[in-house]
Amino acid sequence: MASIGIIKALRATLTRLLYGLTVLVSGLTLTGCTSLSALFFYPQSVLISTPEEAELEYQDVWLKAEDKTKLHAWWIPAQGDIPDSNVMVLYVHGNAENISSHSRSIYWLPANGVSVLALDYRGFGASEGQARMPGVLQDLEAAALWMKQQYPQKELIILGQSIGAAMAINFTAQAAETYQIQALVLDAPFTGFATAARSAMSKNIVGWLIWPFTVLIPGQWDPIKHIEKIDIPVLIMHSPKDEIVPYKQGKQLYKTWKKAHPQQHLCWLDAKGPHIMSFAFPEIRRAVLTFMNSKRCYQEAPHS
Repeated sequence: MASIGIIKALRATLTRLLYGLTVLVSGLTLTGCTSLSALFFYPQSVLISTPEEAELEYQDVWLKAEDKTKLHAWWIPAQGDIPDSNVMVLYVHGNAENISSHSRSIYWLPANGVSVLALDYRGFGASEGQARMPGVLQDLEAAALWMKQQYPQKELIILGQSIGAAMAINFTAQAAETYQIQALVLDAPFTGFATAARSAMSKNIVGWLIWPFTVLIPGQWDPIKHIEKIDIPVLIMHSPKDEIVPYKQGKQLYKTWKKAHPQQHLCWLDAKGPHIMSFAFPEIRRAVLTFMNSKRCYQEAPHS
């Protein structure tokens, strides 16, 4: 799992934010403010493993974003004794490392009848470019386009973890109808980029010193600002033990979503363990799989 790497990345991200915000205070233009989103990403280019080591068949997939950035992903089809469910998942990982560490969180899905495209968005793994908003949204579009072209009969669900959840929300708000996105699964989402930065900085004395400058972080991609545009089934899961993205941020997203779409199937799941480690628990996997197949809330899971 990737929790140790994520914690290291969080520290590195804080250092980069300190530097970036100092530069901003010195006089960055609006374009500079937009580029500040790059400081939230901490990519690793080396792939440390492949699905083959988990005894899974897979295919290397090469994509091109609209701006011609070359992207790499793994297509891991449904396989094993359980029949293909006709569901496929676009997996969008968190802000550190790459698919070779994060995808261990979703290797259980193909064995349960769910195909997965695990995407390394720009700057991560073998993908070219530099990760920043909104460029990474082009990467999700390239992935969704490939999936629907290759498997038009399959139902498309997006699973985003941490900052990947923020990207999933932004993309789905723009493209749910175009790519026939059937549902979202959001693991440890945050409400906004500046809010996430302030949460990280509050754990560091130096961070408190530049807290006021987080107002310079662009807010146009804050997830909470886009949920009104997404009227499809959604499962939000968040662990009370999450020390990276506060549990209350996931709850706030859920409550706001519930208010915006009271008739929609919006599900809450108390996850377990540290940040984005919940798929290590069979009961969490069972609840998520039930949601993916039915687009309904798991009866045994709390959802209010």
